[in-house]
Amino acid sequence: MLIGIFIFIYTFQAPRTLGRFHHNLPLILRLASGGLFLWGLHHVLLIVFPTLKRFQVKRIGRNRVSLPRDGMVYLMMMMVLFVGSVLSRENMLMLVFAMMTGPFVLNGWITFSMLKNIQLKRIIPKRVMVGESFTAEITLKNSKRLIAAYLMEVNDYFTNQDDQLEASVVFRRVGPRQQLSAHYYAKLMRRGVYEFGPLQVSTRYPLGLVKRGAVFSEYSEIIVHPQIGRLSSHWTDDFFSIAEMAQQNRNRRGVFDDEFNHIREYRTGDSQRAIHWRSSARQGELMVQEYQQNRNYDLIIGLDLYLPSSADQNQQERVEWAVSFVGTLCREHLKNSRDTKLTLISQGKSLEVLEVGIGSMGLEYLLDFLATLQPGNSKPEMKFGASIAQAHSQRSRTVLVTTRKENGSNKEDHLQSIFEEQGIEINGQPITIEAAPEILSRWLVLEAK
Repeated sequence: MLIGIFIFIYTFQAPRTLGRFHHNLPLILRLASGGLFLWGLHHVLLIVFPTLKRFQVKRIGRNRVSLPRDGMVYLMMMMVLFVGSVLSRENMLMLVFAMMTGPFVLNGWITFSMLKNIQLKRIIPKRVMVGESFTAEITLKNSKRLIAAYLMEVNDYFTNQDDQLEASVVFRRVGPRQQLSAHYYAKLMRRGVYEFGPLQVSTRYPLGLVKRGAVFSEYSEIIVHPQIGRLSSHWTDDFFSIAEMAQQNRNRRGVFDDEFNHIREYRTGDSQRAIHWRSSARQGELMVQEYQQNRNYDLIIGLDLYLPSSADQNQQERVEWAVSFVGTLCREHLKNSRDTKLTLISQGKSLEVLEVGIGSMGLEYLLDFLATLQPGNSKPEMKFGASIAQAHSQRSRTVLVTTRKENGSNKEDHLQSIFEEQGIEINGQPITIEAAPEILSRWLVLEAK
């Protein structure tokens, strides 16, 4: 851009001097300087806005030519020979230059011919988990009738908000009208949506002097779910111990719906309320009804994803642990319960309410939702607590997971304090959990990545 500006200004400073060589030379230099300026501006925009690269290579089959290091050295040798032959008027140097030009041009023609009539395709899974290895398949089809494709290197690019990754495979030989596949393995360490594309193929065969490539707008997406682990036995003990304390203060038999099991003889210590008088009269002795407690319950999860604007690594880790814990808790609930409902109310960049039914499709939809969940840096809306309180019922349990420092000195930032400030009261005894790794590690067991 600076060179273009300098040339453009110089054409106005010395138009007569340039006009001595050719009367249209100032105009030609101005057009050239404009082209240099636009070319430089194009690269600056790509650096400032990397997302524009996707639109840069959208046209299928866009050809690219470049010189590798060997080709640049070879070309410099040719230029030295040519300049030497012109200055010294030696025919032998010109002959050597002509002999070196042949392989250079031949290499360029062969690479151009091999890239004709080829198609590329990528096959990847739609969903993976953080830290899970997966296989991507690249298919190259050579539709030419006579010419084979040799040493075809295919580069694949995939990005998300934070990562820009690249993978490559090499096809040694793809014969005429032949289709071959190659694979590469990848492991994505951030949840979210990764965009794959474009595919770029290049070759330097046979001499390595000229590298020619083509770009194919083959785009696809993959959803990376948060890492899901398992709940330890401590969670069952801690979770149900709180539930049993709650059921002692209720008139009904328990928080859960009790299911009738069978009638048996009365034993010392049995409650008189459990006596079944009709069966007792029929049998001539006291008979009691025995119930089996049903552990199925509706689960309400309130997820408060708070991340300050100047967050450090530990605070970002809290967010990922919170999402993984909620995903694990939801999976365990959907797997071990029946005839129940799962309600997830999240507060991050926006307020989201999600109701999930029992089944694998519901779990898949839930994990897709958690994969794209983004944290926020403000206090939760009043509607967040109101939605949690509204979803509560007699057979529901409420778990609040927050990334705020509930044990911190500033109590005004605590989730419970914010609810009290907003005048929101959640019925029952909700469990509030601070999403710190040292706290969640008691209940959440994650496999090593």
